[in-house]
Amino acid sequence: MTTSLLRYRVSSCRAVLLVLCYGLSVLAEESTVRRAAGSSLILPLGYPKESVSYVQWKYEGSTFASYRNGQIRITNELQFSGRLKVDNENLSVELTDLQLRDSGRYSITADKTGDQLPTKTTSLTVYGLLKMEIESSQTWKQSTNSCEVHLVCRAPKDQTVSYRWSGYKMESGDQLNFTLTPADGDVTLNCTASSSLGNGSNTTIVKCRPKESPTGESISGAPLSVLSLLSSLMAASPFLLVSIILGVKCYRARAKPAEVNRIWAVREAGEADE
Repeated sequence: MTTSLLRYRVSSCRAVLLVLCYGLSVLAEESTVRRAAGSSLILPLGYPKESVSYVQWKYEGSTFASYRNGQIRITNELQFSGRLKVDNENLSVELTDLQLRDSGRYSITADKTGDQLPTKTTSLTVYGLLKMEIESSQTWKQSTNSCEVHLVCRAPKDQTVSYRWSGYKMESGDQLNFTLTPADGDVTLNCTASSSLGNGSNTTIVKCRPKESPTGESISGAPLSVLSLLSSLMAASPFLLVSIILGVKCYRARAKPAEVNRIWAVREAGEADE
């Protein structure tokens, strides 16, 4: 009696262990993904279609697509507003133009010749895109022939956001200050922002351009050239003035003989008439 009871308990334990192991194998494949709003999510079965007889794609336990007899059919079109694409060759369903409301748990169950394949579960989080703006300003320093560049990265004010700069400079924070020379050419900087509601990024290109600073500390190369030209003209003006005076005198000197001849001609004509 005791031996029979012991054998029954051992058999029962084995049966329980087999059930647990089977259950664990069915629920073995789980993943967590994040996608930006407007992007897409592909849910592939991952098995050749010849090896399965029936497949279901579910969202929060509700079936929205199924596979049977070589075809995937959408069973709940309204749930995703016509945003589902099927691939009968690779047995996958793609959810396009993701919305924030699409976040949740997706699962794929499949049968093959009476056996259930491991269920694939995907936990999806859809985050919004932050609208980013980058404000740029610079000041030319004549003493060092360089520009002091100041950048500010801005996201919506009603959110708590962390910022990260990358590209030419890599720093944290919404503001970035650095020195740039004309020889550096165009440099690219990217600002990435993250918050609990979404992520966003923006890119700007900065180039050091010599110019007059707001404080009038220095002037660029073009104004200096103009001033040099004016200075040269002022230095040469005495010589120009002398040349003009001499020219006028010479003109008057040449004009006098002609005037005298005209007067004598008038007088001689008067005497002849008498």
